[in-house]
Amino acid sequence: MKLVKLRVITTTILLSTMFALPSTFDGYAGAASLHDPFIITAFDDHKDTDKPVDFRDDKEAAKKWGEEKAKEWKLTFTEKDKINGFLADKNKIMTKYKEISFTADGKTQAGDPFAEEIKILKDIDKALSKANLSASIHTYKNVAPAEIGFHKKLTNGNQLDPEGKKKFIEQFQGKELKFDGYLTTHLTAQDVTAAERIILKVTVPSGKGSTPTKAGLILNKNEYQMFIDNGYVLHADKITQITQKGKECIQVEGTLKKNLDFKNDINNEADKWGKDHYKTWANATAKGEPDASNRLNPDQLRDILGYMERDYQAINTYLRDNGKGDAALDEKIKNISEGLRKTSIPENMTVYRLCSNLEFGYEIGQTPTLEDFEGKFLNQIHEEKAFYSTSIASAGLDFGNRPLILRLHVPKGSVAAYVTALGGKTGEKEILFDKGSKYTIDKVTKVTVKGKPKLVIDGTLLTK
Repeated sequence: MKLVKLRVITTTILLSTMFALPSTFDGYAGAASLHDPFIITAFDDHKDTDKPVDFRDDKEAAKKWGEEKAKEWKLTFTEKDKINGFLADKNKIMTKYKEISFTADGKTQAGDPFAEEIKILKDIDKALSKANLSASIHTYKNVAPAEIGFHKKLTNGNQLDPEGKKKFIEQFQGKELKFDGYLTTHLTAQDVTAAERIILKVTVPSGKGSTPTKAGLILNKNEYQMFIDNGYVLHADKITQITQKGKECIQVEGTLKKNLDFKNDINNEADKWGKDHYKTWANATAKGEPDASNRLNPDQLRDILGYMERDYQAINTYLRDNGKGDAALDEKIKNISEGLRKTSIPENMTVYRLCSNLEFGYEIGQTPTLEDFEGKFLNQIHEEKAFYSTSIASAGLDFGNRPLILRLHVPKGSVAAYVTALGGKTGEKEILFDKGSKYTIDKVTKVTVKGKPKLVIDGTLLTK
């Protein structure tokens, strides 16, 4: 592979305070200056701008900045202790976080599996509710391919495998990277290892706008680290190849974006959110009243409730089989679809669904392997002809013998409604999507739920 020569451009910049820019970046020859033509290392001069600060190789400046910004997150001694315990994987909570999120919910009682872990996670969530980062910053995290759902061969010794690199870009470029739990990043670049050759360059935006950034600095093992709430995804804006100390690596540059994810709803907030946001839509007009663009009419209300209670199987089978000629079903389908189109998803969010094998062409009772499922469906568009039921909570549902869990990223404005706001089984916390929904399958990972292996399918809904 030809080495790209680093072209050093010296520019004199007159500001109230002079910035000292390092002329070389240890381990990043041929890449760093191309990606970051202006790297701020003097944190004191970042007060009046929201341009992200970057301490890539300046550990001393990063430590000073971290010490200052950590004061903004007013944690108690107990809260710091619990977060550091999580980062140290005390009681294996970090290791088991994904399993916990599909197993235990806010109704977990003392003596139930993961009861103590849920209690600690509630305290961490409460601590994060106080966080609001006041300045934007580029942060770094090295990960192994499987950690973010890449299962192809990526490296060959110190070099990248060309085919693996191509497949990595195909899978992640322009996509949203979903994390299983809290995200922890470093203020400076870390040395890569043989196993961790993917460098995430994560831009954490400030919370200066109307929406707080639930991220804060915490001192862990004599280093200030960024601890980020699990309600964010990383949008992969740019994927490049760089070399660090003789090892070729993939660098993924992206910005954190808010993504509402109640996960296992340990704080019992999901149902209230749904009912608050869909209150107007659920308040149907009375018979004889003029039709409203943002409220169900009596026929739409009747048929959506009927679908939820008893008609879902007949209607969905009819739609999947391209049924024709049943006037009664056609009328119900029309009313349900028109009713759903009177509202939409109010913000980017994540929903969940327990999928049957039949949805993906597998036999009932068959457990597909990750390799087989990826080979057939990764990067493909999956279409659902019928109405599509999901939940805004990942736990508290009966997984039964279904081996597939869909974790769906839903963009703001998508046609769907929180139908639990109409009544019925409140435990389901159901979001219903209009017929004909399509989504891309972005990655596939494994999880164990109550001792049974499952596949988690991460997808992104395509807006119509």
